[in-house]
Amino acid sequence: MTNDIRPATQEDLEKARKAAERAAAKVAELEAAEAARLDAVTAKRLERTREYDTDFHARWPELAQKAKDSEGALIDYDPKTMGFLENLIRFAAAREKRRIVLDHARRAESTLGISSAQSTVPDDREYALDVVGYLNRIVTNESRRRAAEFADALEGQREEFINGQ
Repeated sequence: MTNDIRPATQEDLEKARKAAERAAAKVAELEAAEAARLDAVTAKRLERTREYDTDFHARWPELAQKAKDSEGALIDYDPKTMGFLENLIRFAAAREKRRIVLDHARRAESTLGISSAQSTVPDDREYALDVVGYLNRIVTNESRRRAAEFADALEGQREEFINGQ
């Protein structure tokens, strides 16, 4: 009886091995296709990153000026209103937005292989706000919030471009 079962078991085992080999070959084929697809996506993203950074690097002075001017003209202090606080917030937010543009320009230069000796992007400038402590915190927090919105939008534009959207 054992001899009768054994050939059938051996035959089933051989079939199973061949099926496993075919499945392994199919898995390897699919994995190779997926790796090639991921390589193509990575190459395309790299190409689009370089394209975006080349364009951004060419336009950063204009964008920095727009960021600086984005919060409107400075207003004079009016003791009857809190306009001076909005003025300080606009000033601080504009400076922070300019710093973000400069950071992007430096990243573009890095992507493009431009050395620091050849850099056209100026160093950051620090601006002190001479206001009472709580006003300083209000101005700083609001300007950071506005600058963060700007940074998110700018980074979103970059990612949309790189992703081809």
